[in-house]
Amino acid sequence: MKKSFLMLPLGLAFLASCGNQPDNEALNQIMEDNTDFVEATVSFEEGGATNGEEYFFGVQAEVVEIDVKLREVENLDEMDATAEEFGIHYDTMLVMIEDCKTAMKQYEGKGWPKQDQLQALTIEWVDAVKGLVNDHLKALAAPMSIPDDQWKDKDLELYDEYLVAYEAYLEIDSRWVDFQYEFADANGFELSDETIDTDALIEEDMAQ
Repeated sequence: MKKSFLMLPLGLAFLASCGNQPDNEALNQIMEDNTDFVEATVSFEEGGATNGEEYFFGVQAEVVEIDVKLREVENLDEMDATAEEFGIHYDTMLVMIEDCKTAMKQYEGKGWPKQDQLQALTIEWVDAVKGLVNDHLKALAAPMSIPDDQWKDKDLELYDEYLVAYEAYLEIDSRWVDFQYEFADANGFELSDETIDTDALIEEDMAQ
């Protein structure tokens, strides 16, 4: 289920190597590790995006950070993290979702090509993640904190319901990934063929 979030454009990577980065560096650099994504989201949330391209990579940074947290749930389950640890993790995700919505709202009316579509699709995406957390994952915190062979029938039923909701989320996720190309084309920039290594981001984040 690994998805194809794309890296910054090759053109911007070249500019960075030549030392000609714009003043707003965080939204105009190749984002590879968690620090890069955190810096990009901070800049984006502070109103740092000045054009459609920077707006896209600000939104993408927000989405990637939330996506990493969602993927970490599986790792926490395998570790049999405590129900309290799951609760803290979910609260963090919900805060990140609201921060993403608030950040996008401040850019409304900028008039960048297909900005409204990207915002609407991103809100649909984060709301789907929010639904997974509130409607399914919170109830699974206790079962996930114990070994799988100790799960009861009701726990398995809850997990089956989560999987159905997750499939619906993946459909939205796929549309978001596909729309990257359309937005980039409309705003006059190209996306690299390289993909973001979310597994490495997860490993780095969970090691902290």
